[in-house]
Amino acid sequence: MRLLYILCVALATYTPLTAQNALTNGGFETWSSTTPKAWSGSKTSIATTGVSKYTTNAFEGSSSLALFNPNTTTHKRFTNVAISAANEEYTLRYYAKGKGEIRNAFHDGSYSSYSNYTTFNNTEDWTLIEYVFTPNAGPLEVVFSVRNTANNGVIIDHVVLAKSETLSTNKIENIEDTFSVYPNPTTTGFVNIKSAIHGAIAISVYDVLGKQVISTLVNNNRLNVSSLDSGVYIMQLNQNGVTTSKKLVIK
Repeated sequence: MRLLYILCVALATYTPLTAQNALTNGGFETWSSTTPKAWSGSKTSIATTGVSKYTTNAFEGSSSLALFNPNTTTHKRFTNVAISAANEEYTLRYYAKGKGEIRNAFHDGSYSSYSNYTTFNNTEDWTLIEYVFTPNAGPLEVVFSVRNTANNGVIIDHVVLAKSETLSTNKIENIEDTFSVYPNPTTTGFVNIKSAIHGAIAISVYDVLGKQVISTLVNNNRLNVSSLDSGVYIMQLNQNGVTTSKKLVIK
């Protein structure tokens, strides 16, 4: 009974980093017609035909954002609806994959310089991208600049913008966000585990009755869950002394 109580608490207190996100709808779960809500700001230059919902193996939730611009030299911008920012350092973090090139900038009354492009060669592996900047106080749009896309385009998900000081201060309180599990829900028989820490991950999986159904050590960041029936489970992850719990859904 004690184990069941602990698992229930883990479910109830699971709060992703997006709770502190300065951006609305950073997971692209809510859409209005052809664009995600709170996005496609005034500095967006990409055509609506270059923006689409991508529902295959989202990083988290059920959908991601796919951006298309096959031009090899001219970039196109996609931005959030302007928010009010302070004159402080911010950190933008998001995950990307697909085929094409993506970089970042911001608009706070004028355009900033751009970061270097990150190139994706038709990969299905999510890559964490981080961009740190300090805007002027006032309206702020974060720029996602894409070019040279093909196939499904450049796909992004789990976009988080927060003051860098806040992220640093809350590092311990947000240990659960050291780990990300995807696809989740999964229908593929496996899940990938992204971690900000290096080293093997000790994983225990429990069903809703508190019975341990998997106990293993993972070195390749992929967990085989093909033996599990459809349902809701709790994963307990331990890596180099950092421990957290994640809800896992098998469909």
